[in-house]
Amino acid sequence: MDNGAYEKYRAENPVVNTPLSTYEYLDHFVHELTNAELVVCVVAVVLAVFALYKIIAKKKNEDSQE
Repeated sequence: MDNGAYEKYRAENPVVNTPLSTYEYLDHFVHELTNAELVVCVVAVVLAVFALYKIIAKKKNEDSQE
């Protein structure tokens, strides 16, 4: 019906099902961070610590008023 064009295409372009474990160059974890990434991480940690401090201070303030 298609003059064997599909079979020719399949012969020229085989399906390759290669699992990711065969690629040794893939890193799942970053080993080096850029300066911008470090700044973002430090700012996020500082904001998280500040938020926890505010929550704890608010809770202590409410307890002392009662």
